[in-house]
Amino acid sequence: MIIKNVTVIDGTGSAPRPGMDVTIADGCFTDIRPTAAETAAAPGGHADDQVIDGRGHYLALGLWESHTHLTGHAMALPEAERVPHVRQQLADYLKAGITSVCDLGGSAAYGRMVREAGQPGTAARLFYAGPCFTGPKGWPLQVHGDRTMALETGSAEDARRAVQNLVGQVDFVKCIFDGKDGQRLPPAALEVIVAEAHTAGKKVLAHVATGTDVRDAVHAGVDAIEHAFVPQDPADLSEAEQAAALMAEAGTLFCPTVVTWEQLGHSGDRAHLDRLVADGIITAEEAAEVAARPSYGKPFPHHPADESRIRFEYAMRTLPLFHDAGVKLVAGSDIALVMPTPASALLRELQLFAQAGLPGLEIIAAATGRAAEKVGKHDAVGTVTVGAAADAVLLDADPLKDISHLIDPQHHRAIISAGRLAQR
Repeated sequence: MIIKNVTVIDGTGSAPRPGMDVTIADGCFTDIRPTAAETAAAPGGHADDQVIDGRGHYLALGLWESHTHLTGHAMALPEAERVPHVRQQLADYLKAGITSVCDLGGSAAYGRMVREAGQPGTAARLFYAGPCFTGPKGWPLQVHGDRTMALETGSAEDARRAVQNLVGQVDFVKCIFDGKDGQRLPPAALEVIVAEAHTAGKKVLAHVATGTDVRDAVHAGVDAIEHAFVPQDPADLSEAEQAAALMAEAGTLFCPTVVTWEQLGHSGDRAHLDRLVADGIITAEEAAEVAARPSYGKPFPHHPADESRIRFEYAMRTLPLFHDAGVKLVAGSDIALVMPTPASALLRELQLFAQAGLPGLEIIAAATGRAAEKVGKHDAVGTVTVGAAADAVLLDADPLKDISHLIDPQHHRAIISAGRLAQR
């Protein structure tokens, strides 16, 4: 496959490159060079390759959902339905232009089964953490109680044994480092998990609740912070400034999951659904379906609505601050509580990034190359560069001028997964 005369947005945060010919073979990008006048095959291609005219179009890396929970939620289904259910969700992600999905807490065995059940190019790629580390009786065991989803860890030695057993089964490691209720994973255990995972070449992500959690997790050496934190004083931006300076200096990535706090803070609020309709994320029919769900408007365990609204509003105010400080932001949605599909939640996250004032190139990097970097897959999957896996979206309008050109399927001329044109 050759895409001719297209503008390449490579996912690294670099400026777009117009007038490029992109050759794809054997599931990878094999050549990217300035457009030639003739349509002969570029080096690495063949004379009978499919040629796509990319004039006036933009080739961006396929989007990444860098924080969700597919296998964990599937455990509530009958056993025979679990793998097909997750595979269907991954296929739905791909139809939305999301070519890679990171599962941040669930069964490692089911993650492996889901991955082995699919054919390349038919669904989004799955990367998974398996069970997350948590403190004694910590979140999420307080609510779910499912031992396939979490590893209860009370000491550094417990952590060492558990992480050594886990790292060979998963793509990266997730830790619940939530300081609420006095049941946080011990800092010494987190340090051991980070050291052992890094020795095995695996990244470590830390779920946090407070600014103190952020500080301690960064000092422990984690690779990414998951979730915007609860500020001590919502009117005071200095706590965010301090966190941003610390994370920028350490090179710690930040996945704020702003859409999580928007949903949890506004569940039951029909005006919020109306805003989603007005913003083009859901339709009026989908809003009615969401409002009819038995769970709609009910309190969510561990995250009160008023606290979630504070997290949402503080995150929206401080995202530009983190960006200006040099913190690498990453896009992830976590939940789809008031969304018709999980994919919708990620698209809303990108929209919220834009509403917070982040520039388009930053948003695209956060939803592509940065997400791959977060889980240690940047070289293999995370860029439109020679040798990387060919996952991409061909757009008919410039996503840097308007983020809707990236998230609205009407602007998707083609979706490419593992070097193949995906069925839409």
